[in-house]
Amino acid sequence: MFSKRSLSLVSALLFAALAAPQRSSAQIIFATNFDTPLYISGLPLVGQDGWTAPGFLSPFAAVISTDKPRQGRQTVRVWGGDLEHQDFINEVTAGYYDAIGSFRCPPVDYDTGGTRVVRVSAHVRVDGPQTASGNNFFSASIVAVGYDGNGDSSGIGELTISSDGHVYGASNNDLVPTFLFSAPVTLGEWHELAIVDDFGARTYSFYVDGQWLGTFPFDPSTTSNLLRRATMLAYAAPDTATLKKANYNAHYDHFSIKVTGK
Repeated sequence: MFSKRSLSLVSALLFAALAAPQRSSAQIIFATNFDTPLYISGLPLVGQDGWTAPGFLSPFAAVISTDKPRQGRQTVRVWGGDLEHQDFINEVTAGYYDAIGSFRCPPVDYDTGGTRVVRVSAHVRVDGPQTASGNNFFSASIVAVGYDGNGDSSGIGELTISSDGHVYGASNNDLVPTFLFSAPVTLGEWHELAIVDDFGARTYSFYVDGQWLGTFPFDPSTTSNLLRRATMLAYAAPDTATLKKANYNAHYDHFSIKVTGK
């Protein structure tokens, strides 16, 4: 049986433990719900809170919107009709893509030391008519980006929701994606996409709505231990008589980059 002195000591220790700063299980490198006051509805994402986009990759297609929020009151909306046709995109992908929007978070250049695990995630949804299986007409994705040996960008995982009602994983190092897996996914609903980059094991893993869907090795070109940034992408193939990119929307919310372990 505890004495009053023992109980007082236990209480004091418990109070001290609760009062002490608690270490988070995940270190946040960058995170946003795209809400006010940092983000203003109706304006392009690019130019707000450090987001950028190459001038030839539809920089103004991503707009802060109050439509269909998942976290908070605002999202990023990409209307397919705002994705700008580029001849060179059509040419280098042999017509697989016709327009691309690339929306890049502020560079983080996080040094993993070759040991840490970094998780890139976002809530993503695609709205529009479902295409036939294998017809990747319109898609929305998140990408983790590292460095190659020349200091250029190197993809370390891309996770995509396609208009064909599937989610796909790829490296993001090919002009036309080489898909590593596919799984059914529902259009018109929010899904959490997550890429977990293990710089110690040199692998990336894919998760959709918390379900693990595979682990794959880094591309040999990725030689750095730095996580450069993460990107949100939207793609559209050339319009046809029956398929129009203007009939599709992509939404993004709750975007984050976190260190989850060693």
